[in-house]
Amino acid sequence: MVWRHLTESALLARWWTPDDLRVSEMVFEARAGGRIVLEYRDAEDAEGSDVVAGRAEGLVEDVRPAERLADRLSPLLPGGGLAFTGHLDFDLRAAGTGTDLDVHYRVSGSTVGSADFAAGIEISFGQSLDMEDTEARSTE
Repeated sequence: MVWRHLTESALLARWWTPDDLRVSEMVFEARAGGRIVLEYRDAEDAEGSDVVAGRAEGLVEDVRPAERLADRLSPLLPGGGLAFTGHLDFDLRAAGTGTDLDVHYRVSGSTVGSADFAAGIEISFGQSLDMEDTEARSTE
């Protein structure tokens, strides 16, 4: 079940967002070289009438079903340039009645303009992983 939450767009959209935002567009092609698009809007903007709060684009680098997923994802600055590139590695292991998930997040190519993005990584990605854990447990 954890693997599906990492690789299926509809399930990713349910957890891969900080608490105050919602996913308004999600593309995740779960194959090496597959495209990733992640767009956020304010959580209260149900109509999609406000401006986009954030957008990131990237590529899937490695896929070994139910074992490993690696991708790179770059948030875009307001002018369209890359803020930085986040390199995400997800390693899964069967553990008793569940799955252990190890996550490694490395940042490269950061710019001065990306300081606000970088400052929020630990909190927002931590919220997302907590939500993933809750979602995966509720659909087991």
